[in-house]
Amino acid sequence: MATHDPKDQEFVALLTDHQEMLRSFIASLIPNHPDVRDLLQEINIVLWEKRGTFKLGTKFAAWACTVARYKAMNESKKLQRANWLVFSDALLDTLASESADRSPALLDSKRHALKHCVTKLRPTDQKLLNARYTSSDALDGYALESGRNRASLRVTLARLRAALRRCIEQRLAMEKNTA
Repeated sequence: MATHDPKDQEFVALLTDHQEMLRSFIASLIPNHPDVRDLLQEINIVLWEKRGTFKLGTKFAAWACTVARYKAMNESKKLQRANWLVFSDALLDTLASESADRSPALLDSKRHALKHCVTKLRPTDQKLLNARYTSSDALDGYALESGRNRASLRVTLARLRAALRRCIEQRLAMEKNTA
């Protein structure tokens, strides 16, 4: 659907720039939800339908996160009825207010720093991370292949995450000092 209205074009640009922020926002409100991408698409549709209520020049992230928060709360209620363990509305509100402050530029910087830091890891550690984050059963395959048990892999993953967190923080601090 091509749009020639400058306001719609600016809205589409804002929506596109904030996709990763919205996805992470949804994931923070409903962790381990299997359909975060589907929920994001539903939220995108709602945002598009409500675009007339958004004032260009105001904080898009805050507005979009408010819409996403209500959608996530409704989804959370559905999950609760299906006997999923879900966050309380008060905790959802706290998470939502903290997550809404994330900027797309900061998320991009963190993503680039993560890519850089992962390349600094040993190939075996990269393979372990890949196994952990590609699918739920890939770690079992990696455990068999490497001859290590899941408990030792979990310890190694915790150490890798800590090392990556330090590397990312150092990289972001270095970028901030050179900016």
